[in-house]
Amino acid sequence: MSQPTRTRFSGKFALLASLILGFAFISGVNANELTDSERAAVAKHFQILDKQQEASDNQRLDSFQAELDNQLDQAEEAFMEDACAEHELQFDNDSQVCF
Repeated sequence: MSQPTRTRFSGKFALLASLILGFAFISGVNANELTDSERAAVAKHFQILDKQQEASDNQRLDSFQAELDNQLDQAEEAFMEDACAEHELQFDNDSQVCF
């Protein structure tokens, strides 16, 4: 039977990790303010992102709508074929009637 291995947690490693996290937090707090031109560039960037997101959303919605329309057409056709078959009639897909 093998003995379980123990993982040793180093206090030095914990101290180093806490120092790194502390410096990362402090450096983020002391960030410089953006200049007017930098703020304008960021605003322009967000406008571009908004336009691209809107175009992507519209494309996705159009795709979903087309898929839904296709599924609805198939379901309507299957329903009509079954309804016509119950009355021993044939369904004409072009004219959408039983004969």
